[in-house]
Amino acid sequence: MTAARIRIGPARIGLDEVFARMPFRFGAVTIEAAVAATLALELHVDGRAVTGYASEILAYKWFDKRPEKSAEENVADLLSILQDAVARAEAYADDDIFTLWRRLDTDMRAAAAGQGHNALMAGYGTSMVERAMIDGAGRALGLSFREMLSRGTLGLRPGEIFPELAGTDLCAALPPTPLDRVAVRHTVGMLDPIDDADLAPDRRLNDGLPETLAEYLDGGIRYLKVKIAGNTDADLERLLRIAGLLGRTVGEVRLTLDGNEQFATVDAFAAFMETVRSEPRLDGLRRSILFAEQPIERKTALSGPLDPRALEAIGLPLLIDESDDAPDAFRRAIDLGYRGVSHKNCKGVLRSVMNGLLARHHADKGNVALFQSAEDLSCLPVAGLNSDLAVVAALGIGHVERNAHHFFNGMAHLPPADVVAGLADHPELYHPDDRVGGRLTINNGTLSVASLQRPGMGFPPPDMEARIRPSDWSFDRLARNPQE
Repeated sequence: MTAARIRIGPARIGLDEVFARMPFRFGAVTIEAAVAATLALELHVDGRAVTGYASEILAYKWFDKRPEKSAEENVADLLSILQDAVARAEAYADDDIFTLWRRLDTDMRAAAAGQGHNALMAGYGTSMVERAMIDGAGRALGLSFREMLSRGTLGLRPGEIFPELAGTDLCAALPPTPLDRVAVRHTVGMLDPIDDADLAPDRRLNDGLPETLAEYLDGGIRYLKVKIAGNTDADLERLLRIAGLLGRTVGEVRLTLDGNEQFATVDAFAAFMETVRSEPRLDGLRRSILFAEQPIERKTALSGPLDPRALEAIGLPLLIDESDDAPDAFRRAIDLGYRGVSHKNCKGVLRSVMNGLLARHHADKGNVALFQSAEDLSCLPVAGLNSDLAVVAALGIGHVERNAHHFFNGMAHLPPADVVAGLADHPELYHPDDRVGGRLTINNGTLSVASLQRPGMGFPPPDMEARIRPSDWSFDRLARNPQE
């Protein structure tokens, strides 16, 4: 149980332009094109030279939802944050990954306010460097992510963040083996067609893939994530249509509600759920809901204890997502009445591991029923998607929000070498497609993730030479769509 010693060296950032298969809306933004960043970080791991990688879409209007900030400004901010995180990390003396992560997280969050950024955005830069360190350590030592956790390679000391976890035996606290299959929880966005009535024949893509929610249910999807807009009449009408589909679907369908910070207070969300409860046609759908994700806007979500009467009226456990902007956020949320926290690689891998350990600790003690979900609709193949699923599998989270395969065009954004390597290394997770190179393979609503148990975070090295350097890229390039 020896932690690897890491020395951080120079880095390179490459960009991929990503164009939507169909527009999608979350919160106040509709996305038709985006850009993904891939980080290549040179490292010395116990004296071995290696490159570690991390990749993430630059998700505008999620990290920073201020209306005065444009999508272009959001992307520029995220790139600047990533470059800042890399520059800071390069100056650190060698140490274990946990210590380096803590220092970088502290430095980035301390600088955020002065730079005009929130803590969630600062955490994006930290998470990219953190993932590249973990990936590089695994490549250098021949260890998968799960093996690094169990062998102490990362130097993880959860008791320094959550005192009740002091002395935790990671091998005993984690699931004994990583999952080899994970169910897809299909996101139902606010513009998404529910059935054929929403999709005129001349608007169909006719690309051989499902386009409506009804088609996904026919294909075996049995978990849904339904986004709500905070407009009671419109949300109820949409939920009624979804309930009608569920009533005709063979087999049980479970779902989650994503509030997308659309409610100012817990009382406002409670009033909405009371309205849902008063509609008998929604009884079956309501009983199928597992939890509600971040219904309350982040500026007030953790401002004080949740009213027990409002929680009783809601009748669902509440989960924090955007409010999970610091290592101790979940602990503070628990004390206020929340019961769940989301895993997203863009918020941090070590944070997710410790949040999962905290949930299991309290469940094992019989203190309170806590849980961890997996959320991130915009994880793109190969590096970003695989590394996120590697963490999900290690933490034993049985279903995961996934929808980039629906909104985006498979591997169309990737350099050819990445497509070839992804298909060769993960033949059960991806399949060839002549139009876009390759696509995610969903069989009966699930993903095969066994191939992710490989050195690093579960993906072949990306082709950095084929990617665009940030200095050669501008946001207005997203206005064109070469796939049209």
